[in-house]
Amino acid sequence: MKNLIEMSAKQIKDRIEFWFLNYFNKSKTDFNGSETFTLFELLNKELQSDIIKFLCLEQNEIPVLVLKISQTEFIVNTTKKFVRIDTESTEIIKYSEFKLHNGYKSFALDKEEKIINKHDGYHADFGLVKKNGEVVYWKIPTGFPGYGFWNVTKKCELIGRKFKLIE
Repeated sequence: MKNLIEMSAKQIKDRIEFWFLNYFNKSKTDFNGSETFTLFELLNKELQSDIIKFLCLEQNEIPVLVLKISQTEFIVNTTKKFVRIDTESTEIIKYSEFKLHNGYKSFALDKEEKIINKHDGYHADFGLVKKNGEVVYWKIPTGFPGYGFWNVTKKCELIGRKFKLIE
């Protein structure tokens, strides 16, 4: 049996925030909630409330990060899972099911254009690989916000593999 490290939801939240702040090489005070990829607690209270309605939070589960896809579509990292929400649907991938990111599907605007998934201002399919081999593609922003999401949340595999949430 695996040796799991017991952590509270607050400890897992702090760990995810540490990864986030470390990637951007900033402190929490450098963010205000208007960023494309930001800390959930910095969103305005009305938006937080609207998003929480779709998260299906379990006991002791905390929303930590949010990646804004559009005005009505978001990906939220909680202390237990990824949740993609929009006005029509909700998709969940628990960290215990998450294996790794498959990265962006490459694309170009036309034959002359270079592949642009490293440039801000676009959206591209981004693959999340489950432990069962299934790849789930979600459209996320390209450029700095998308790569921030990629780099920070690839570590969520550790949460599913190494940490046991204390209820």
